[in-house]
Amino acid sequence: MSKKPFRPQNLELRYKTYFAVLTVPKDVQYILGKKRFFKTTGTGDIKVAQAKAELFVIKWKSEIANARLKVDDPDIKSALELNQMLKASKINSTNRAEILDVIDEETDRLRDETLEIMSETFNQIALGKSKVLKSFVPEWEKNQRTNNLQEKTISQMKSDLNHLFDFLPSTNLITNEYCDLWIKNVAQSESLSSASVGRIISACRNFYKFLQEIGIFPEQIENPFKVPIAFRRSKKPKAKSKNKIQSWIAFSKIDLESIYKAALENDDELSKLIKICSYTGARIEEICSLKVDHIDLNNKTITIVDAKTNAGNRVIPIHPKIKSLITKMVNESSNKFLFDSLSENKYRDRSNAIGKRFGRLKKKLGFGKQHVFHSIRKTFTTELERNDVPESVTADIVGHEKQTMTYGLYSSGSSLEQKRKAIIKVKFSF
Repeated sequence: MSKKPFRPQNLELRYKTYFAVLTVPKDVQYILGKKRFFKTTGTGDIKVAQAKAELFVIKWKSEIANARLKVDDPDIKSALELNQMLKASKINSTNRAEILDVIDEETDRLRDETLEIMSETFNQIALGKSKVLKSFVPEWEKNQRTNNLQEKTISQMKSDLNHLFDFLPSTNLITNEYCDLWIKNVAQSESLSSASVGRIISACRNFYKFLQEIGIFPEQIENPFKVPIAFRRSKKPKAKSKNKIQSWIAFSKIDLESIYKAALENDDELSKLIKICSYTGARIEEICSLKVDHIDLNNKTITIVDAKTNAGNRVIPIHPKIKSLITKMVNESSNKFLFDSLSENKYRDRSNAIGKRFGRLKKKLGFGKQHVFHSIRKTFTTELERNDVPESVTADIVGHEKQTMTYGLYSSGSSLEQKRKAIIKVKFSF
């Protein structure tokens, strides 16, 4: 089959040099004062030009979004409207002078009535020297999807970014001083945990890096978003920090057996999930989204596909303790999934609801935050280690990357027979 020719987007070739182009939508042409954007890439190399054009287009699309932007803050909205009028008045110097006078008057009024920082922000936006951060969110979202970030993660990051936009709405305010004061204020006023502060800062760092990539901020400038010392977390066992991270811990065999028994009495579907995960070491979503087509009853194997990592895509032997259960579930499935009654949430996760049921059950039984469903996977791994299973074989069963050069890079992995001999060493009283 012949290879499809490379088709450039948003490019025009003129005099052996490519120019980036983008048509401006009709509804904002009068605001931006142009029908299309046009800028040289400075090169005749089509692939280099395409890469440059993509950055130009992202910035242009943010300007279009900026022109359409609906904001709640009346001062910022007024500044945007004045900026749009300023752009539309380029051909009329008299009208332009009048608009500049209005901007000066409003800046002075805000300086008298509000904080200096707000009047400066208004002035910078109105004159087009600063951009409203929200206008870059749509293109940032597309960038995250291109990087294969999960929708659930993107949604959480957007929510976290709103903390920033509420206090520092424009690019001129993104400085080390303001960012530090902002996160401390938010953390204190909302009584945020160290985990929440770390998550919000992570989203902001990601967003700032994107703005650097598209040229809004210089790449050589250090990222201004940092977790305050009081909220920094550590995994080190001797760490004195009050925010020392407490890792999830494995259930003991007796504890896991008691949880299974409690689930069997109250939630048959959950008991099946616990049993299968206990004898496979698989993640909850891997089993909840497992399709019957990926189960080979003849060869007694489960194939995990579309895992979190490449190493996660693997073949797991079916433990004799769950063979009859899986066979029954496969034969009775009403759709393509092993757990046929589960439904997807808005992020296409099938494990969300049943995972919450497990959370309520383990809490009822007296287990705390360090015990989660993932603890079952840790129990499984612990049982393999205590039965002298080589770490490389365990890694191939649970889907972990092998860190050594020899096994991690050169080996094709453990054989199915090796994994089968290892997995039958895991034993529970259910």
